[in-house]
Amino acid sequence: MKLLVSDFDGTYFTNEESIIKNNLWIKKWRKSGNIFMLSSGRSFKSLKEMTKKYNIEYDYLSCCDGSILYDNKDKILLKYNLNNSILKEFLNLKTKTNVERIQYSYSDDYYAKRKKESLIGCNLVIKNNNITNIFLNQWNQLREKYLEYDFLAYKHDEITFFCLKNKGINKSSTISYLKEKLDLNYENIYVFGDNENDYAMLSYYQGYYIGEVEEKIRTVCINGFNQVYEFLEEINI
Repeated sequence: MKLLVSDFDGTYFTNEESIIKNNLWIKKWRKSGNIFMLSSGRSFKSLKEMTKKYNIEYDYLSCCDGSILYDNKDKILLKYNLNNSILKEFLNLKTKTNVERIQYSYSDDYYAKRKKESLIGCNLVIKNNNITNIFLNQWNQLREKYLEYDFLAYKHDEITFFCLKNKGINKSSTISYLKEKLDLNYENIYVFGDNENDYAMLSYYQGYYIGEVEEKIRTVCINGFNQVYEFLEEINI
C-alpha cells in the first residue's frame, strides 16, 4: 500500500481540465489499493466543498496546514490545539499594517471572531502591497522571541498569509501520523506541492513540485511535473 499526498490550490487544482484528469488517475490509484490525501491550508469546510464541487475521491483530508486530520467519513483523527498564550502579541501585529482579515482556525472552519472552543491556529491575511517593513520587523522579533511556536508566511496570488502554529505542526505532521497508523514505508509515500506551506512535507518525504515554483521548493524535490496525474502516468499504476 502506498500513500499519495497533494496540496490542493496550485497543485491538484490548477485548472478545470487538469482536475478531471487528476481525478481519473486518483481513481486508478485507489482501486489499486493505495491511499490518497489532500493536504491544504484551507479549512475543513472549504476543502470539503471543493471535493464535492469537483467530485474528488479521497481517503483523508489534512486541513489548516496540518493542524487537523479527517477521514473520508468526516471523523476527526488528529487535532493540534494552539497554545495561545502569545495570541495577544501576535494580533497586535495588525496595528503595524493594513490587515485584510484575521482568520481564527477551528475544527470546521476559519472565523473572523473568537469562539469558546480551542483554537488550532490564527492567520493574518495581508495584501502583498500592504506589507510594511515595520510589520516584518515585528514579525521577525516575535519569531526570535517565541521559538516554541512556528511562524509561517506564504503567498497566494495577491495576498500573504502570516500564520501562528504550535512548533512542528505543518503538513508533514498528518503524513507522519498516517505513516505510523497505516504502517507505511517511507519509500511508498509521495507528496506534491508548490508553495512555502508545502516545504516541510516536500523536504521530509519524497517530494515533487507542480508548475513554476521558487528555488527553495525546487531544490528539495526529486522532480517536477506540470500536473499530478503526469506522475501517475509515469509510474504506470
